[in-house]
Amino acid sequence: MAADAAGAVSTQAKRAAILSYIHELQKHKKTLVGVQVNEFEVYLDCTSYDRVVESTQDHPSIMGLELMGAIAYPPYEAYLIDRAATQEAAGGLVTMSWHHRNPLEVCTRGEFYDCTKRPITPEALHAMLTPGTPENKLWLADVDALGKVLGDLRARGIVILFRPYHEMNGPWFWWGQKDEYPQLWDALYDELAVHLKLDNLIWVWSGDRLTPDPKRYFPQRHKPDVVGIDVYEPDPNTPIFTQGRASVTSQDPKIPFALTEVGKVPSPQTVNKLNPAWVLLWGEAYLNPDWSTMGPCATCNKPEEISAFLKLPRMIMRDQLPAALRATISAGVTNDHPLHRADPYCPAKLD
Repeated sequence: MAADAAGAVSTQAKRAAILSYIHELQKHKKTLVGVQVNEFEVYLDCTSYDRVVESTQDHPSIMGLELMGAIAYPPYEAYLIDRAATQEAAGGLVTMSWHHRNPLEVCTRGEFYDCTKRPITPEALHAMLTPGTPENKLWLADVDALGKVLGDLRARGIVILFRPYHEMNGPWFWWGQKDEYPQLWDALYDELAVHLKLDNLIWVWSGDRLTPDPKRYFPQRHKPDVVGIDVYEPDPNTPIFTQGRASVTSQDPKIPFALTEVGKVPSPQTVNKLNPAWVLLWGEAYLNPDWSTMGPCATCNKPEEISAFLKLPRMIMRDQLPAALRATISAGVTNDHPLHRADPYCPAKLD
């Protein structure tokens, strides 16, 4: 295993070990369990991830986190890194999505989900991807700020499954349904992986549900390390799962596949057909409809459905990861002064 001058395992070596394991997972019909911790949850002692720990007495192998907020709100980065460091110091994995605000629009919330839905014209996107333009400079300012956060993670020895500009085939985000999406992905890769030399990123490209036109959105110069789909459907046996998998893997069948977001968990038969490297369960009400603040939720899971899903023989929790891999992931990662309680109390009902 490669090491840096200080003797710690390099992030490049960690990245290679994690990616190798992800490839092996699908050969052995095994799947990692992930739970999302959304942006407002990073400040809380009891998160969706903690609720799963409390109910199962075991830790999910992947913690999902959100990079939105890390640019405009300086305290957020500290809480984000604290969560990631705690997970990886224990030998677990971390995935991070990036709901990037529209950098060409003024959003009074700074960085907020609604800021990602400010539309952008094809002409403005083209200008944004043209070096030297005012639009390009605005985009670069956000990417450089994100690069600092990712660089701080790298300095802590933290490797992440990085999922930017997801659900690109849908119309809700500013990057959605754009012919120049592949150029956007490649430009981001150039800045972060090439220019800033961030070797702690495993790049994840994920569409929404069926993703019927994957070639339109597939990167041209920098292929992703993992492909996936986000599925929120009330039927755990919906053919959307298998059809979506076939679509996103059609561009390169050798690339591992994951369920990068799910509401209702797939049935055991469906998950066996899909053979995903991981399944990321969205948090909050999707883990228990009693926690919903929006009324009835057809795509949410009952607690017993979550419990049965996690008990499937193919599912891997954090303590079931190979000892050598856990040692590699955790090498050099410390969190001596955590911002969160290690054993938070989670009330039965959300306040």
